[in-house]
Amino acid sequence: MSKSQPRHRLKRAMLSLLVAADQRCPAIIGGAHRLYHGGADHSHWNAEQALTQLKNDAQDLLAAIAEAEAEMKAGRDLV
Repeated sequence: MSKSQPRHRLKRAMLSLLVAADQRCPAIIGGAHRLYHGGADHSHWNAEQALTQLKNDAQDLLAAIAEAEAEMKAGRDLV
């Protein structure tokens, strides 16, 4: 395996993490706000659905973090 391949994989994992954070963090914050403020308007609010979406968004972000962490560790193991 060439030295550039692990570096490329790490760079790609970090970019994926950046994209996931950029997409998921606003959704996570928005979901938490909806849950916090949702009690005021029960007509179109489903707490269970909001919690499920919040959990899914957080899991997507955690998966991207785990992938970046694994690539960092793999790069250190090659040195």
